[in-house]
This record gives sequence, structure tokens and C-alpha cells, in this order.
Amino acid sequence: RILEPLLAATASEMGVKYKRLSIRRQRTRWGSCSARGTISLNCCTLFQPPAVARYLLVHELAHTLHMNHSKRFWDCVERHCPDYRCLDRELSKGWQRVPSWALEV
Repeated sequence: RILEPLLAATASEMGVKYKRLSIRRQRTRWGSCSARGTISLNCCTLFQPPAVARYLLVHELAHTLHMNHSKRFWDCVERHCPDYRCLDRELSKGWQRVPSWALEV
């Protein structure tokens, strides 16, 4: 109810399309994008500040255009999220913001 509308709005803003959204609780990844256009997001994204969560959405949606981390990929991310470097560092520390109960099996 929260991540899907945000992803749809961000995709529209970026002018990109994705096939579907999968939300899972992953232990090591915040998100991914499959070659078939499925965006997978970690449910713990909900514990991140809005700007950090938005950066993650932009990052994964940029993979719908560039399935790598090439210069063109990062140029796309920067176009839609100019402060992505800082936000990426914040996302790296993001597990510290997730309450322990959300990580239990």
C-alpha cells in the first residue's frame, strides 16, 4: 500500500515502465530489477527516510534502462536524484534503522 504507489509515481516521473513489483524481506539486499522488468524491494525499505527510499526506487528503475552500473546508468540515476552519492551512503547504513523485530524469522 505504500511502496507500490511510490514506485509507480517515481516510474512515471522518470518516464520508465516496469512489469511488476515484488516486496520481500531480504537479509542482504535492498532491491533488484530483473531482466523481465520485475522490481523487487525489501520490505525494510519502509524504515528508511523518504529521500533514501526514493533513491532506492530511482536506482532500481534505472536498471529497467541499463542492466548494469555503467556510466550511463549512474548518469540516469543522477538526473533523477542529484544527491544519490550521499543517499547511497545512507542506504548502506540503512540496516541500523531497521528494528530487530523486523529482522526476526
